[in-house]
Amino acid sequence: MVGKIPQDRRVAERLDSGHLVIHTDVGETDLNRTLGLGVTLDLNEFGIKVQASEPIPLGERFRFSLAVGDEVIEATGKVVHINRALNGTFEMGIEFVEIYARYIEAIRRHVEKNGN
Repeated sequence: MVGKIPQDRRVAERLDSGHLVIHTDVGETDLNRTLGLGVTLDLNEFGIKVQASEPIPLGERFRFSLAVGDEVIEATGKVVHINRALNGTFEMGIEFVEIYARYIEAIRRHVEKNGN
């Protein structure tokens, strides 16, 4: 199912980005097992937009890791919208649902340092 957001509801500046995202199931205990890869299109302290070849179902929760500056961010996110891109990939809005405060601070510093 592909869901769309009718309007931009961002409350924080998003930084265009191209960070590799590795994701797995929330309950997965094998840290070496991944379900897929994607690339961030943008990020802020509340979430990321990811482009991937396969969609993650709307509302699905999953764990992921991405490198932001010198920090590897690990979090649990939830897919809040999905759009099919013209090139056949999927662009997914991911809301952070579980993330350590130190990772949020790392993202804020990265956005402030690299933003417009």
